[in-house]
Amino acid sequence: MRKRARHNLKLLRGLGVAAVFLACALHPGRAEARGPSTPEERARFVALVQSLESDPLAENANATRQQLRDWTIEVPDIRFKVCPDLLGDAVGNDYPYSREVNLQVVLSGAVLTIENPGEARDDVAVYTAGVEGALRAYEGLVKSTPDAHLAVLDDLIEKRDRGELFDHIARLANEKCVKSNMQLIAAPIGAAVGLGLALLVTHWFGGRRTPVQGELTLENTTTRTAMIFRKIVLICAAYYLLVGIALHFLEPEYDPRFHFMSDYAWGAYGWLMTTTFFVLGLAVLTVAAAVRNVHQSSRSARVGFGLLVIGALFVCLAGVFRGFPLHDVAGAVGIPSLVMAVLLLSWSFRNAAGWQVIHPATFVIAVGMFAAVVSMIVDVGMPGLQQRAFLSLLLLWLSIVVHRLVRVTAGLVPRPYRPTT
Repeated sequence: MRKRARHNLKLLRGLGVAAVFLACALHPGRAEARGPSTPEERARFVALVQSLESDPLAENANATRQQLRDWTIEVPDIRFKVCPDLLGDAVGNDYPYSREVNLQVVLSGAVLTIENPGEARDDVAVYTAGVEGALRAYEGLVKSTPDAHLAVLDDLIEKRDRGELFDHIARLANEKCVKSNMQLIAAPIGAAVGLGLALLVTHWFGGRRTPVQGELTLENTTTRTAMIFRKIVLICAAYYLLVGIALHFLEPEYDPRFHFMSDYAWGAYGWLMTTTFFVLGLAVLTVAAAVRNVHQSSRSARVGFGLLVIGALFVCLAGVFRGFPLHDVAGAVGIPSLVMAVLLLSWSFRNAAGWQVIHPATFVIAVGMFAAVVSMIVDVGMPGLQQRAFLSLLLLWLSIVVHRLVRVTAGLVPRPYRPTT
């Protein structure tokens, strides 16, 4: 009777997890505004901005500026920081052309990010390009409207001509532009949330600790089951990699050095990118089931199991929600959870019978994943490549673990526990 009750409880647990993933897969994504910009749109944007620099008072110039500003907000692939206070005090509302000058700073800065995507993360370079464009527009204003002179802008032109503008803008940015990196705040909070949820999962579904240190249990995992687990994970990994490579060619507008994989979800093949979230979630959940049934010899292993489950769930949620803030929240919880899971489980392998052989490789991979995530959080290097490195290492780690699972289950012989005297 008890055995049947336990079986029913496990069945309910499995159905609950399946229901979550089914709900994620069937959840209709929000109908977001639009996809990435096209080469024609970007070329038109650059041409219009340059025309506004040369003739800032052209017919319909104000409407054109606003349309261009709205476009930079709508398209998901044009990203750069804006500092409203950069010239705000110097070019205030009492100056009749303040709107033209200040908005030109934004538009000309956007041109730099389009023509040189690698410089989009250099705030001072973007601000300087914006100010240079605004100064060109100001020079056009002065030519057509002599009373448009403003001492502050004349001084900036002199600094530009002397080659001092970049340093001056850097000082202004340091004084007036608020520096904030939400990832530095979101990452530790997300890690704490993920760990808290993982401890609950560990308590409810993590199984019992084996009585003897290093003891392994078969429970319901046979070699045949382990081989099925391995096949699922390897198919998921292959699918993820093939889709990632295909999207690189299908959506060339996204520079892989600076755009995250999830940005593909905004493109014409966004549905294809969305499937990879659920495929990755399935692979992670499969490994979680594997380590729960076979490797419970330490507390770190059981907590690692819980973190894998939470990571799989939030990867799925990241696929459901494409835009800010829900997608970002899911990533802030899911990615740290996966990193912590991989670190804990890799460390636990060092003392687990049958798993020690993969401890060095898995732990090195775990450290590499941690380094990739930290580099993204502190915003150094090329975030797109760093994220791809993280995902590739995760898929490699999952593949190694399920491959070892087959070896471990093949060598296990169930034996009753006998307390030591």
